Amino acid sequence: MGQQQFHIQRLGAVLVLVIGLCACGGGGGSSAAPRPQPSQPVVQPVTPPDTTAYIMDQFFPDKNFAGLRSLVRAANPGNPIANTLINCTVLMTEDNLCSFNQIPLLGMETSAPIVDQIMDRVLVSHDWMAVRMRDVFAQMPPELLLIMRGITAIVISYDIRPSFYWSGSGAIYIDPDRLWLSTVEQLTIDPTPDYRADLGNVFQFYMPGRYVANGDTDIRSLNRDLNSISMRLAGLFYHELAHANDFYPPGSLATIDRTVPMYMAAATRGLPSNLLQGTFPLTSVLMNRLAGVSFRSDTVRLADQSLTAEDVAAEFQLDVANDFYSYSSSREDLAMLFEEVMMYYSYGLDRDVAVTDLPANLEFCSQLRVAWGQRNRVAQSNILPRATLILEAVLPEFAAAVTLQLDDVVPTQMRVDEDFCANILVSPSATRSLMLPGAVNTQMPPLFQTYL
Repeated sequence: MGQQQFHIQRLGAVLVLVIGLCACGGGGGSSAAPRPQPSQPVVQPVTPPDTTAYIMDQFFPDKNFAGLRSLVRAANPGNPIANTLINCTVLMTEDNLCSFNQIPLLGMETSAPIVDQIMDRVLVSHDWMAVRMRDVFAQMPPELLLIMRGITAIVISYDIRPSFYWSGSGAIYIDPDRLWLSTVEQLTIDPTPDYRADLGNVFQFYMPGRYVANGDTDIRSLNRDLNSISMRLAGLFYHELAHANDFYPPGSLATIDRTVPMYMAAATRGLPSNLLQGTFPLTSVLMNRLAGVSFRSDTVRLADQSLTAEDVAAEFQLDVANDFYSYSSSREDLAMLFEEVMMYYSYGLDRDVAVTDLPANLEFCSQLRVAWGQRNRVAQSNILPRATLILEAVLPEFAAAVTLQLDDVVPTQMRVDEDFCANILVSPSATRSLMLPGAVNTQMPPLFQTYL
């Protein structure tokens, strides 16, 4: 085969492993509640036919990136590397596969990126996204800014859903749904649902997750302001940046070959997620098979459709995953661990995971009968070593501090047969009056948890 064909085949193989379709509960638990439907449809930009064979279109045949390509611009006007950023993250073809000589990872230029340096790597489809992103970064903890060293760029566009990371460009691509503050801003975002939204509705069980503040408040119920969206965006960034630092760990930056296409630089090295799977593997064949249906579009087995919430709970709690999404791939296993421990460390947020019945028409968490559930599962004695291992590879400067903080955390079991809403108060002596309005009956996201 020709050399160009070989490049496409190799790049595709890398993408299948890392595309990072994690819409990002952040991750699970910080997933977005359904947004109100806009009063008028988003008007797609009218562009002349483009017959260029863009690589992104080949990897995402069901997604139309024409709007992104026509609207994308640098967040900082006059940025001297703007055109190179766009060419290497959005307009890639077989003829312009970029290397790190053209767009270095941030960590190749600075050991500790600051907001101005990060904003020089941001591309947006709408100007309000650039303004808001700078405000959000000003709220972010230093440990989150530090792991920006593993990326080349951040692309934010109205038509990206779900968020993902791509080793072929070294960039993260962000769905702006967690970024808007006004209805005017919200209406610029394409409301098309995540294509995976209904994949799990063939089962009788559901596995909701949430981040809990102060022991009594689902953070999805907080008023939408700069503080709350910054916290929820942190979950998304921790998740996607975990992918980036999995493929380009900080300890490897000095030895990466900057002359070859980025996908080749990533593919020739060992990954922390591979080390995790080799050292502390997930072992449940059943959970992996169920995740294949829910997250990878695998064909469902008839027998699996008969599984009850109790059946799945009995299987899940015996393994060492901190979330159902961890079974979608070894890359997501690492990202879910990293996201959860960092959200606890940076914001003091507890994370709940549960197995519940799946009602016919799910709208609120009060409909979810808990068969099993746990708060801060990542602190369990057979799971925390997994988190420590990936912390040492992805964020070594904070690994000891994060692990030390989690050493004192005791996972708490939910009350079986009560609903997921009521179980936000997992302490029997807690009082329901502590909840903020809206936290009692939180509106649930679509069937697919938009993990970060």
